[in-house]
Amino acid sequence: MAAARKPVEEESILWVRWNPAAQAAHASLGKAIVDFDPGPLAAAQAAARWLREDGLRGESQPYLAVVDQAIVGFYALTVGQVVLSGHHRKKLGFTFSIQGAVLVTWIAKSAQHELDGGVLMTDAIGIALEVAEKASATVLALDPYDQATSDMWKARYAMRVSRTELRARDGGPALRRLYLPLSAPAV
Repeated sequence: MAAARKPVEEESILWVRWNPAAQAAHASLGKAIVDFDPGPLAAAQAAARWLREDGLRGESQPYLAVVDQAIVGFYALTVGQVVLSGHHRKKLGFTFSIQGAVLVTWIAKSAQHELDGGVLMTDAIGIALEVAEKASATVLALDPYDQATSDMWKARYAMRVSRTELRARDGGPALRRLYLPLSAPAV
């Protein structure tokens, strides 16, 4: 029988922007990263592997959700761009098809804890809005790991399909970058 997942109350989460300064201030989180169990899905396993091996390299900024010295989830952000269709561009009131984006590069939640992934997305959107204010990003974007995760993001979060093509992973079908507008459409 599998162990019961520990429920997580959103207000108990300590958010840590993981970088060398945070590593020095929160030494115990290094072990928590090693112990982080994202479950069996390939996308989640790849995210956890990235956090362990490359999370401090600076190519993407990890944000850790921590409860009682355990990582209950994390996401990582960088900046990028997305190509919108003419229809989406016009609907959103944008002049150009290529738009600046805050890109979610990795995201995973603990298989040992009961955490709604929406908590991770809500925090990511909040950080993306702060970045957008300073750098004129207009969308939050995400590169789905595979078709199943693409379908999940579209169904659960109403993410839209952009024209930005992604390389196929492991011989699978090519995917497209997904996005959400960071502001309401122009009227």
